[in-house]
Amino acid sequence: MIKTVTLLTRREDLTSRQFHRHWKDVHAPLVLAMPRVRRYVQCRPLEAPGWEAPCDGVAEVWYDTVEDFLATADSPEYARLLADEKNFMGVSTRGSVFVIVEEDEFVVG
Repeated sequence: MIKTVTLLTRREDLTSRQFHRHWKDVHAPLVLAMPRVRRYVQCRPLEAPGWEAPCDGVAEVWYDTVEDFLATADSPEYARLLADEKNFMGVSTRGSVFVIVEEDEFVVG
């Protein structure tokens, strides 16, 4: 399994609510329209007293193979996705994209 994991920050002029609404209602359909995407997960930070999250969200996009990831990156759907990022993501998001290989899973119990 190949994944991109991105630590998202919001544009400075957006509230957290505006950021999350755009991410869910506008950006997620663009991700799901890309070819060969196996799974898409949006994670929002926990709001708890005394805890300040280092980002506004974490996105995971899953692919079966490296070839699937590369084919997606060459697609017009991916170009549309990138164009939308400026509508809600802060500039620091660009430096927090990781392409990883899932190798080991440890199950408790």
